[in-house]
Amino acid sequence: MVKRCVSFCVCLTLSGVTMGKTFVLEDGVRLIHVENNSVPLIDVAVVVMGGSLLDPLGQEGLAEICASTLLRGTKHRSYEELIDEISDMGAEIDVGARKEFISLSVTFMPKFKEKMAEIVQDIVVHPAFPKEEFEQEKALHLEKLKALQEQDEELAQYFFWRFLYRDHKMGRPTIGYTDTIKKIKPKDCLDFHKRNVTKANVIVVVAGAISEQEAVGFARRITEGLPKGKPVKLELKRPRMEKGCRVLIVDKPDRTQTQVVMGHVSLSFKDEDFFPFMVGNNAIGGQFSSRLMQEIREKRGLSYGVSSGIMPGREFGTFLVRFFPASKDTIQAMQIARSVLMDAKTNGITEEELVFARDNIANQFPFRIETAKKRAMEILLNEVYRRPDDFVETYVDRVKSQSLEKVNQALRRQLDLENMVIVVLGVAEELKQEIQKLKWVKEVVVQPYDKERLASAGKKQRN
Repeated sequence: MVKRCVSFCVCLTLSGVTMGKTFVLEDGVRLIHVENNSVPLIDVAVVVMGGSLLDPLGQEGLAEICASTLLRGTKHRSYEELIDEISDMGAEIDVGARKEFISLSVTFMPKFKEKMAEIVQDIVVHPAFPKEEFEQEKALHLEKLKALQEQDEELAQYFFWRFLYRDHKMGRPTIGYTDTIKKIKPKDCLDFHKRNVTKANVIVVVAGAISEQEAVGFARRITEGLPKGKPVKLELKRPRMEKGCRVLIVDKPDRTQTQVVMGHVSLSFKDEDFFPFMVGNNAIGGQFSSRLMQEIREKRGLSYGVSSGIMPGREFGTFLVRFFPASKDTIQAMQIARSVLMDAKTNGITEEELVFARDNIANQFPFRIETAKKRAMEILLNEVYRRPDDFVETYVDRVKSQSLEKVNQALRRQLDLENMVIVVLGVAEELKQEIQKLKWVKEVVVQPYDKERLASAGKKQRN
């Protein structure tokens, strides 16, 4: 018996493809299925809602460690046996963690679906987190944290999220901290698994050369043995941000180039301004002919690249701008970026920019749904971020329907330049005094690049 909570099979006018279906099975497991027999492959993802948002204080990084050690052995298979069996089928398998969920993904040929179902069920239901393998995975994770210090672009973004959200759950790094990772034990992962990996909290995604009936059977098989459980609560309160523009200088010696990330808390997918703000952002910094690119790169050559983007979430999202000028050009580039945003907020974009932005977004959309796997992932995002059920089907029409008035009103409402957070990775001695001279900057904090926790935590945010 299959209880259908949501079921749709809608043709998209834009590309003529058929979207998949979403079911709720009789035991509470949610299933997303997209059939496509043009390629003899099956893609499966087991998604556990929660991710690093469920990491307890003092155990930051737990969800990611749990995900990465899932493949390190089960109660019935060692790490070597798992890898050998998967390799013998020519399959690909991966695990990962994000703020909102952890996932196990596998791609394999249809003739191996029974065997793969048995292996995936063993991994999902019977992880062992064996001590020796667990410690090896922790060591790799600690090396990844150490390597982050040498990746300037990623490090700047790491500190941007920390500085913007502070002690809010969105500010806690999914990757964790060195001291918290060192303290995590196999029992912590077993407890995390017991609390969160339940039928009520799992979404199974099945795409490719597999029928609806087979997909239902596959989902039942790989979740067999999981407790029923209850859905986790992921509701987050929108953080109350400090007033004024604040700058964090991540002090890293011997740098001739800086990494700049500036932004603020923004909207969710459900916000009425989502589509008009997205169109406006495309004109500001979402494509090569955007205003930021023209003013910072083309006219002045201050940074090889510059972009702005919206990262919507369930209850709220993040707007950010990124560029990487030479150290000597950093202040000028920051001023120009702010000026471009201020002009867009005050005066809006032009009709010509509007038409180009709408077409640019609409023309890129088919690439987001060109395969069964991509279509299934879009449906999954509806579930994860509470997007409307018809989000994908109506996406292009809603983009093209945005008027100049709607877009410019959204830009006025959504761009919060007075309360911007800016992270600059570079040599503090060369930057601090000049940044402090900027009249629109309220606070400048210096953070050593090799210290994972913020030098100044500021006001605590409520989750």
